[in-house]
Amino acid sequence: MNAIETKEAAFMGRITAGVTHEMKNVLAIIKESAGLMEDLLALSKDTSFPHREKFSSVLSKIRNQVARGVDISTRLNTFAHSPDRRLTEVDLTDLATGLALLAERFVRVKRVVLKVVGEDRRVRIVTDPLKMQMLFFECIELILGAVGQGSTITLRLAEDGHKLVSVVFSLEETGQTAQGPGPDLLALPRWPELEEIARDMKARIEINEPPRLLTLVFNRTAGPAAAQDDGG
Repeated sequence: MNAIETKEAAFMGRITAGVTHEMKNVLAIIKESAGLMEDLLALSKDTSFPHREKFSSVLSKIRNQVARGVDISTRLNTFAHSPDRRLTEVDLTDLATGLALLAERFVRVKRVVLKVVGEDRRVRIVTDPLKMQMLFFECIELILGAVGQGSTITLRLAEDGHKLVSVVFSLEETGQTAQGPGPDLLALPRWPELEEIARDMKARIEINEPPRLLTLVFNRTAGPAAAQDDGG
């Protein structure tokens, strides 16, 4: 990435981060207002008026959607700060979980479910956060082009000794573990794009037998900047 591209990424990140802060302020006001209305309903619980249950149900939905909005805004804010440091230690599990939330709409449009398995397991790696998320997203996009509606894509992180980290993408269909031959990922139009990003990140791609689809394998220090720091 040249100097101008770096400045462009930093500019977009700074603006996005600022907007997400404002979005959280808006959501906080909505949450406070809904909470006040719930308190008023509770205080007047002995007073009968039409549609009380409907009001309570709507306020509950508002509270749930506000919580979802705050979560999305928080993840988007973290994503916006990704270009701030090109090489840093990150929690790969948290990175994957955040990206899965931000990619939710792309997955939902395909009527597919994306799950990060083992979210309580911390896997730390030194990498370029933005490019790592690009790599994850490219894998998701590739797989979305190959699976049917009703499928569930699972993303699981694993550690092999002290040096290697694996990110495994697997497939379930209609609640059952997928059987038989898997999709021909190499034949999909997005495959060359995925290969290009993986090479840049010094990642190895393994095509697996179902239910596994593909696995990304990294060194603990992953990416072009890391290779340069190691003298490579």
